[in-house]
Amino acid sequence: MPRFRFKSECAGRRHTAQQRPAPRSLKAEAGSGDPQGNQRGTRPRTAPSTASPDRHAPASISPAVRPPSLETLPCPCYCVTMRPRFRRMSHRRSLGEAGGCMTWRAIVPGPNLGLCQRALLLGAAAAVSLAATPSPAQVSPPGFERFKHSRWGTDEGAPNGIFAMAQDADGFLWLAGDALYRFDGISFERIDWPAGTADKYGDPTGLMVSRSGLLWVGFGDRSGVAVYRSGRLVDMHMPDPPAAIALLTEGFDGTIWAASGRFDKQLRRLRNGRWESVGAALGLPDGAIMGLVAAPDGGLWVALTHQDGATGALAYLAPDARRFRVLPQRVSGRPRIALDPGGALWISDMIGTRMAVDSHGKAAPVGALIPAPPNLRTPTLTFDRHNGLWSTTSSVGISYVPGATRLAAGSAPPAYAFGAVNGLTSDFTYQALLDREGSIWIATETGLDQFRRAAAVQEAGIPADPAQGLAMAAANDGSLYVQSRKTVFLIAPGDVPRPILKLREDDLSMCAARDGGIWIVQRARTLRVRHDRAEASSGLPAGGTTIGCAEDRLGRLWVALLGQPLIWRDGRGWHTATGMLARQQARAVTVTPTGGIAVFGSADLTRIEGNRVMIRTGLPSATMLARGGRDVFLSDSRGLVRLRDGHFKRLDSARFPWLAWLRSLVQTPRGDTWLVARTGISRVATADLDRVFEDPQSSLHRTLFNSQDGLVSAAQHAGFTGTQSAVAGDGRIWFLNRQGAAYFDPARLAPNPLAPPVSIRALASGGTMWRDPRQLDLPPGTRAIDITYAGLSLVVPQRVKFRYRLAGVDEGWVDAGTRRTASYANLGPGRFRFQVIAANDEGVWNRTGATLDFEIRPTFLQSWPFKALCAAAAIGLLWLAYSARMRFVAARIRLRMAERFEERERIARELHDTLLQAIQALTWRFQLVLDDLPPKQPGRATLLRAIDSAEHVIAEGRDRVRDLRAPSDNELERGIDALIARQGFDPAVAVTITTAGTPRAMDPLVVEDVTRIAGEALFNIWRHARASVVGIEIRHGATFALRIADNGIGIDPEHAAGGRAGHFGLAGMRERAAKLRGDLVVRPLPDRGTELVLTLPAAIAYKEKRRGVLARLRSL
Repeated sequence: MPRFRFKSECAGRRHTAQQRPAPRSLKAEAGSGDPQGNQRGTRPRTAPSTASPDRHAPASISPAVRPPSLETLPCPCYCVTMRPRFRRMSHRRSLGEAGGCMTWRAIVPGPNLGLCQRALLLGAAAAVSLAATPSPAQVSPPGFERFKHSRWGTDEGAPNGIFAMAQDADGFLWLAGDALYRFDGISFERIDWPAGTADKYGDPTGLMVSRSGLLWVGFGDRSGVAVYRSGRLVDMHMPDPPAAIALLTEGFDGTIWAASGRFDKQLRRLRNGRWESVGAALGLPDGAIMGLVAAPDGGLWVALTHQDGATGALAYLAPDARRFRVLPQRVSGRPRIALDPGGALWISDMIGTRMAVDSHGKAAPVGALIPAPPNLRTPTLTFDRHNGLWSTTSSVGISYVPGATRLAAGSAPPAYAFGAVNGLTSDFTYQALLDREGSIWIATETGLDQFRRAAAVQEAGIPADPAQGLAMAAANDGSLYVQSRKTVFLIAPGDVPRPILKLREDDLSMCAARDGGIWIVQRARTLRVRHDRAEASSGLPAGGTTIGCAEDRLGRLWVALLGQPLIWRDGRGWHTATGMLARQQARAVTVTPTGGIAVFGSADLTRIEGNRVMIRTGLPSATMLARGGRDVFLSDSRGLVRLRDGHFKRLDSARFPWLAWLRSLVQTPRGDTWLVARTGISRVATADLDRVFEDPQSSLHRTLFNSQDGLVSAAQHAGFTGTQSAVAGDGRIWFLNRQGAAYFDPARLAPNPLAPPVSIRALASGGTMWRDPRQLDLPPGTRAIDITYAGLSLVVPQRVKFRYRLAGVDEGWVDAGTRRTASYANLGPGRFRFQVIAANDEGVWNRTGATLDFEIRPTFLQSWPFKALCAAAAIGLLWLAYSARMRFVAARIRLRMAERFEERERIARELHDTLLQAIQALTWRFQLVLDDLPPKQPGRATLLRAIDSAEHVIAEGRDRVRDLRAPSDNELERGIDALIARQGFDPAVAVTITTAGTPRAMDPLVVEDVTRIAGEALFNIWRHARASVVGIEIRHGATFALRIADNGIGIDPEHAAGGRAGHFGLAGMRERAAKLRGDLVVRPLPDRGTELVLTLPAAIAYKEKRRGVLARLRSL
């Protein structure tokens, strides 16, 4: 078979991209200028661009490269210059030409390819495009492919002009601009001076965070220095402050150093709580301080620029030294200095960036020099965790040099450029900052930018083909083949893509070859490709549009055609399926784990194992047919289907909606399953996926990757069939998208192990806000509060999740998701504790979180004295109501008793005036008759006895008349004495009467009823008890009580409770007691005998006595 190679002949002419003119240079004036270029009111103005007015025109590619033929490629070098939004390539033959590839904007990618090979790759990828290249607005420029860029402009709330940054111990990003701001990854919060003092201070000009976690802020307008403490700015009272404090640093002994950054030799020191001006005393060289760095040995490095603006100096103050020492190194104007991760001191100026002093404090040997970019105004430098060097320019964006600390002497390191044309908020960049999680932040004139390591890397060497789509196949040796724009790229393990083959047409299918390499099936020919060799054979027997291909374990190459039966090729040639296979309208085809073939049709899944055909019908339309380690997978609108050992199982999209409409699936030897969908890519543990197939109710944790992780494009449209993702031999997971091809490198997917610091930003209520509260006393009557909090993980702040609870209000933790405000209403007075915890984007929780204790003081109406008064008032009202009720009841009873008394008096009068008078008159007449009879007259004795009986009846009548009339006061005891006397107890029976309390005048009718009850009780004792002792106790007090007890034989409890049948004595006593609103208890005593207790309300028992209001209140 012939070997296919290709080469390109390139035009030798030089192409120069149009450049935007540099901003007008601002030269410092002696004594008053700001050599750092950050002075207020003198910002550099953006120069108008001279680029093409059509900013959306396609990129121009030069030199013009004709499509490669099947010949060997030479190795020219490509360098890239930039113009707004698009890249332009110019052809250079050698590195020795003036302005060759080692310029600041040179692109030198790839550790495994030389400069020419890598540049050739980019050039060839662009050259094979027959249409305009897609807009690179979503694609990172060369050198920044591994970074995810995020930006916050003024439209996103960022301050307009940020000149300094710092990150405090809580994780907040502090920004100095027209005011002081802090940023939690979501929102920008302005921090002002306390009310009434803001007019005394200028704008912030410098920031520094001390080792103790305090934020130090330098101000302009001779405002000195302040620290941020307990939610407010606190003035540090610097005496006679300079015009501005632009630089701050902390020495290893805790000394705070502050410099003005102007030509005034103003270097201040805060030691032991005292400010000192030490510039002249320590022999500070002439010039404006541009850099201030604390040395690891306890010394102090100072970089200065001279007034001519062209030269500078580097000075060092050793520990315990009394004067600065100037280093002999050549320094140009506006130098900046910084320490690398190893402790070496680097300097950046108009000459370039290089190491000045090594980590041992000795002058660094001549090493690599990173040239300064054209039109540089003021450089700054910062190192990342991977020894990469990030530089700002104040004029032309930023640059990035990977592995800068490992560059060899004499080498020409690449400096990758990133500017406004690439999406930076502005080309006027002022500072770069490395945060606690490894992200790089850029402060610019119009906003804030972030660069962090992206999980997904979009491969710039493979162009997009949105019209025809891309194809992919993985060979058995770990190599990967990708086709785009009629060009086949080979991706060897650990290598970058390189073009190996130019195709005649883009209608093709690619699949792995059983014996190595891949198959490419086209209408006109079939290619067997192994690395950069291709063997051609006959094409399809009857034409048609290929959908996919697969080679089974028997060596048969199966091809699915659009709207046609399956075909296959073996050693005898091409064959067309017959029988039931001919009726399958294939939409996707893949190899099964057993080496067979799986074909999905409109609603059927056909498996071909050797000569055996199995068809499963009734399946929904699928968007994916993929092979796993042990299984075959399908995805449709209802979720994910697994075929294992002939059995189908489904994970329903109702529970796992992200499993519907997948585009591809791949399982790796590391035990992960990657699932590509339209909205992102998910990674799950294969063991977890197997478990959830066996138990659909179990949980399935996934890690989602989307645009926040560097994905610049969604998966290819479902109309593009064939393999969409694959695992390369080096472990990278490649997938196709609308921008070309991208990959994940699991070896580089380091999780973020840092739990986010949690901070309670503010509590707001009633128009008042308390910033950074720890413990608060809220005003009386506070009912509603809003608590804002932050989880300071700035990698992907949109994924930080929170849980909170308010003790005493929330029963448990409230899952707030990504919400950063907790609101409560209808709170009452009391002490409360609010707790909030957070998890970063990797799900690492800060279980300690942040706590806020606050107390809502009660109003007078909510205070305990008021409640006590209310309780007393309620008790008083209840007592008054009870008293009124009792008086009402007593009045009714007295009214009825008065009516009874009047009736009894009437009866008594009638008896006295009629019956008794008549009997008395009759007796007198009989007496007269008796007096007229002789003494011996028979019947006289009988008449005398009748007259005596009449006299007795008259006496009893008078007694009854007397009883019907009211007894006199205090007659109860005498009445009971009379009852005892009439009852005729045996002399051996001891009967006693005792009185307790102060006797009070009782109502006459009550006395009568009580006497009747006592008479009935004494009668029962006399008749039934056989007692030897009878005690009668009369108690006067809040209630009236009568107790009668004996030591007799006792009473049956049943008879005491309900009385005996046919006997009405107890019933009558209870009726009399109830009529008086009293209680009557009859019970046997524990030892022996019986006890009767009658209790009556005082308002009923005693005569009503008129009392005034004071007397009634006193009785409470």
